[in-house]
Amino acid sequence: MESEYTPRRRARTYAVSLTSTFDIGHDLAIVSVSSWDKGRLNFGEDTDGAPNKTLEIFYGDRATQISQDLRLASSFGGPFEFILGAYYNREKVFNTTDFGIFKDADIDGNGTVDAADCAAGLPAACSVVNRFDQLKHSYALYTDMHYDFGAGFTLRGGLRFTRDDGSQKGLTSNAIGADGVLVAALIPSTNLRFKNNNLSGKIGLDYKIDRDTLLYVNYSRGYRARSFNAQAFFDPSEASVAKPETIDAFEGGAKMQLADRRVTLNLAGFYYLYKNQQFINISPLTAAQTLVNVDKSRIYGGELELNVRANEWVGARAGVGLLNARIKKGILSGVDVSGNKLSNAPSLSANGGLDITVMDSDAGKISLHPDISYVSSQYFEVFNVPRLKQRAYTLLGGHIDFERGPFTASIWGKNLTNRFYFTSRVDLVGGFGYDYNHVGAPRTYGVTVGYKF
Repeated sequence: MESEYTPRRRARTYAVSLTSTFDIGHDLAIVSVSSWDKGRLNFGEDTDGAPNKTLEIFYGDRATQISQDLRLASSFGGPFEFILGAYYNREKVFNTTDFGIFKDADIDGNGTVDAADCAAGLPAACSVVNRFDQLKHSYALYTDMHYDFGAGFTLRGGLRFTRDDGSQKGLTSNAIGADGVLVAALIPSTNLRFKNNNLSGKIGLDYKIDRDTLLYVNYSRGYRARSFNAQAFFDPSEASVAKPETIDAFEGGAKMQLADRRVTLNLAGFYYLYKNQQFINISPLTAAQTLVNVDKSRIYGGELELNVRANEWVGARAGVGLLNARIKKGILSGVDVSGNKLSNAPSLSANGGLDITVMDSDAGKISLHPDISYVSSQYFEVFNVPRLKQRAYTLLGGHIDFERGPFTASIWGKNLTNRFYFTSRVDLVGGFGYDYNHVGAPRTYGVTVGYKF
């Protein structure tokens, strides 16, 4: 297939941050972290990758964010230390998305594609354009502290009170013909708001056996604020606010350095219980995207990270992750999805690589860095549709680096075997006759040159 056009992507970002520390005596300091970010994003996507206009999407976004973190921190040098803090964040976003579906379809057969074709084939032969303004505030008071009991034991804990509010104004979605004529107001102007409070916290115990071995266990309650649906296009039911999401997380593990600190080994195990986990649910018949909550889900697994430095010339790294992630209770689109696997949750993932220095002299340093990664089969949606399952795949890559003084150069390659795989899949066969897929990047290679000032 051949793409109809290569869209330009434009992104501009501006950011300023300031961190200040004020010593107020008595082993106390006030730390201020301030930041301001502003950005604009405009880019098109020839989603179908073909010469026709089956699916084309344009994204436009403007965002401004300011945040202020102010905290009182101790440095007593004794068994007890603490941080008390206050946090504020303001985020303002304007977003518009143009969802073009079969825009070259001459449905009435008169030789032109215009508003009449959009009216007859809605949403085919249309641009479905949504837009909204969104404003969110987050306020928090928090504390983090630890107490060293001696004999290697340290108790850690903290609490956080958070208040979030948000407003989404002027959410609209219109179906527009290829000639620019308005055909239908699919979602009339809608205003949504939310406010919610949350108290969360963490408690844990560390045990340091010696300078090279640390064992830890902890429990924490996590929280995700209510959210607006930014993907509302086809139906007023898509204009919604999701409930807050919470997680009870139990974790434990070990951090070790072995063989005279030439080997670093980290082990971790976890068990997570989610309530009201937030999901985008897409109808295969209408492509309507609703932001919903799944009542209960459970995730448990383990991770291993290993780094070995055999000598000053050769090093190796590896990682393994095991995961079991399933829905315990939930109904989506009238279907009971209890027992189904969560999306984007492969049961096994692994990676490895080598770091080899082949030359290090006055002429410069040359090093080789081959790497490999493996991902087992997974689903990208919670209905676990068999044909949408991504099979296991392996990716090979690496880079060759040259360094001399402030000058650096790197020859790199990714997915060197040109493995074909998906990163996202959506069932739209019932309403549109195709599955909506995102394909992983093909074999990619290049050269990067840098100079350190």
